[in-house]
Amino acid sequence: MRSKREYFANLDMLRFLAALWVVITHYGYIGPATGVTGYGVSDISIVSVFFKYGFLGVPLFFILSGFVISHVSANSNGWKDAPQFMANRISRLMPAFWACMTISAIALMVFGLPDTLSIATWAANLILLPQILGQPFVDGVYWTLVLEFVFYAWVFVLIGFGMFHRNLLSVCSIWLAISFLNILVLESSVLEMVFLTYYSGAFVAGMVIWHARRQQWTLTHIVLMLYSVFSLSFGIQDLATRSEYPDFFAEPNLLTTTFCSFMCIAIVFLGVYLKDVPVKKSIALAFGAISYPLYLLHQEAGYAVLRLTSEIGFDPLLIASTLTLFFIGLAYLVHVTLEKPIRAALVRVLDIILSLIPVKRALQAAE
Repeated sequence: MRSKREYFANLDMLRFLAALWVVITHYGYIGPATGVTGYGVSDISIVSVFFKYGFLGVPLFFILSGFVISHVSANSNGWKDAPQFMANRISRLMPAFWACMTISAIALMVFGLPDTLSIATWAANLILLPQILGQPFVDGVYWTLVLEFVFYAWVFVLIGFGMFHRNLLSVCSIWLAISFLNILVLESSVLEMVFLTYYSGAFVAGMVIWHARRQQWTLTHIVLMLYSVFSLSFGIQDLATRSEYPDFFAEPNLLTTTFCSFMCIAIVFLGVYLKDVPVKKSIALAFGAISYPLYLLHQEAGYAVLRLTSEIGFDPLLIASTLTLFFIGLAYLVHVTLEKPIRAALVRVLDIILSLIPVKRALQAAE
């Protein structure tokens, strides 16, 4: 019998806070700086800095993903388990994505940019890679989900070959080596996408923290954590200097991004090792559950509402605060009324598909 997995309430709360920080930076800095909200960036320096650095919620998500995926797949090994792992990931991410993407598309057609959205755009987004059908993302935050699924694909393959957990530290070492080689020497966009070279440090950090907690800390773990910090600093630098995130730094500063990288990894490390926050498990689970739809819903639809209300003359701070609370409530409703039933239906479909996979049936028969 498989032992019950350890639950980390801190990580669910951290996931929610990271999503909330991303919302705050979109409404308080990125949106105003790019002119899509109708109002300017706050001139209060300490507030502006807090708004500006909310993009660090993205690497926080990736670090958490490295830890959680290692944790939930701990008993998976071989091709009999790999398909179930991927089915679990699809059933976890896609129902909320389909629901939130549809809501965002409708909201944008009502309040935002109807000439850039169509039924074809909505339909292409259902597969999460609309670009292969010549369509844009409905919402800009979806790029991070693509990276998540690339990570899942690698875990799927490594589980299939029995290498993910058995050779986890070796996998992390090779991954970081490829990443440094590509970032510093090759600069291949293909390798960047296939191996997630700018964000491998985040995923690896989460994986190493999980492995060290399950086993014990060794010099190898510490060295890999240090390399993860340096690797992720390039990813944070890449995020901070994107054209859509203007003027985060006058010049890309690796010292600053390395510090940011260290802090992101340290936050997750403390979340794992410190005593859980004193809240009921059901509450922590609820916050963790709504963090994903909150992240998916808030950006483009929020920008459209902020722009409209700003043109009318409403106070930006009041509207942004109200809108944030609205999206938190909407995220909860989406989770309860849409995500759960869609997931239940999708799980049934995936179970049927899994039952038809020849390698799975053959392996089951041999056991």
